[in-house]
Amino acid sequence: MNKNAFLLCMLLSLTACLPLTGQTVAVKSNLLSAVQGTLNAGVELSLGQRTTLEGYGSLRPWERKVDAVHKYWLVQSELRHWMCQKFNGTFIGGFVNGAQFNVGGKKLPFGCFPSLKEHRYEGYLLGGGMTFGHQLILGTHWNVELSLSAGYEFIHYKRYRCPAECARLDKEDHYHYVGPTKASVSLIYVF
Repeated sequence: MNKNAFLLCMLLSLTACLPLTGQTVAVKSNLLSAVQGTLNAGVELSLGQRTTLEGYGSLRPWERKVDAVHKYWLVQSELRHWMCQKFNGTFIGGFVNGAQFNVGGKKLPFGCFPSLKEHRYEGYLLGGGMTFGHQLILGTHWNVELSLSAGYEFIHYKRYRCPAECARLDKEDHYHYVGPTKASVSLIYVF
């Protein structure tokens, strides 16, 4: 888990090397993740008039309740093309990501991964995909962003018989996931 904090600090330190002129750097947080108790932050850097590069990280180092485990870290990098101008309006992006997780005893919405309620999964994922989003200007420095991402994730996992940390190993395998990967409502400060 310390690797993620280190990577996030490295991304943030990159901003010190850039001149802070109008619409060069933005920092953000996904409010949907924050409401669920996940620490997250992103830095988006201007590469041109209609191109930006985002680095994003999230970390959930604690458990939510006694009978469930929900710990993970994730890092993601995304190249974005803006239809009009950077940090304003509609964009499309391509991303790559990686994560490490330890989750179990949790019921997901829409019947996704139903065995997660009865088992604990520990492992990692690597993947990528596409994002479609829109930023609205709220004020001189503040924006809000709505975005949806979908793509492919290679997931390697170990499944344990029950959600408890001391459960016995039941299965080790991998899974190829294709579908939605992220929804975000982010609050953004643009330098």
